[in-house]
Amino acid sequence: MGCSVTDEYQRRGIDTVFLENDHLRVEVLAGKGSDVTEIRDKRTDTNVLFEAPHAWRAPAAGPAGAPDAAFSFLDHYPGGWQTVLPAAGGPTSVAGATLALHGESSVIPWDSRITADTDERVAVEFSTSLTRYPFTIVRELALGAGDSTLAVTETVRNDGEVTVPYSWLQHIALGEPLVDPDAHLDVPCETVLVDPDQTTDTARLPPGETYDWPVCETPDGPVDLRAFPPREERVHDLVALADLREGRYTVSNPAIDLGVTVRFPESLYEYLWYWQPLGGFEEAPFFGRNYNVGLEPCTSIPNAGLAEAIENGTAELLDPGETRESTVTLETHPVE
Repeated sequence: MGCSVTDEYQRRGIDTVFLENDHLRVEVLAGKGSDVTEIRDKRTDTNVLFEAPHAWRAPAAGPAGAPDAAFSFLDHYPGGWQTVLPAAGGPTSVAGATLALHGESSVIPWDSRITADTDERVAVEFSTSLTRYPFTIVRELALGAGDSTLAVTETVRNDGEVTVPYSWLQHIALGEPLVDPDAHLDVPCETVLVDPDQTTDTARLPPGETYDWPVCETPDGPVDLRAFPPREERVHDLVALADLREGRYTVSNPAIDLGVTVRFPESLYEYLWYWQPLGGFEEAPFFGRNYNVGLEPCTSIPNAGLAEAIENGTAELLDPGETRESTVTLETHPVE
């Protein structure tokens, strides 16, 4: 069939774009964060992205309850892949701007423009300007014929007249059936940094500890982070993987003969956040219903938010008029 693209649809009242070729079908919520909510591998008929189980709402519908900085993201979270700017992680306040969980970019509308529409290649450019930060963001998604790779190229520009700190997160969540106990994770890294605020009863790893990848030798026994424990074990851990030898990771599931490889510039994204709500996220909004992982390239740590990243020196700085760019790719393939 070659490539095709359309921007004629809506989902839950949100303008939605579809890109497609012989190998992949991609759904993007242009009207909400340019969230990628489906990357369907046609060979196995599998959406490799996590699909949130709760009744998430379009941002235009307003919050589900009282306004809450922690829930502005979660009330409207469909799963999938978001670009997170200007602050990754928890609610924070920086430079006079109060920023909710995962900042602003994923809960506002983006404009969309089809920039390529041929049998050989399709591409859509999404763009937005933030309200609480002087950032303009442009995000291009592209598919080529005969290729099972989605390429996501982004630029962020500081439109202000002062230098500003920021953190940048690719919030990529993978879900069932790709993620299950038959699957395996490969990451070329050296170090595991357990999030210092990890305090849930279903966490296996002590907060703030540092381990060698991939087996964490805890007082309660070894934890192999390459494996995904079954849902009934009720696990919920959050770590950052550091000292990356290469900007790449692969999740492989031989039971369905499907692998996913994500590649990213490790010179920009020095950390890979590894979110593991494997049946153990027992509070709102999931209440134990989600079994997924987030494998999220990020410029900064910790999950507490941008103010903490400024304090520990991992926040990035963007000068007036300066632009930063990144390209992240996701490829589906048979298990090798």
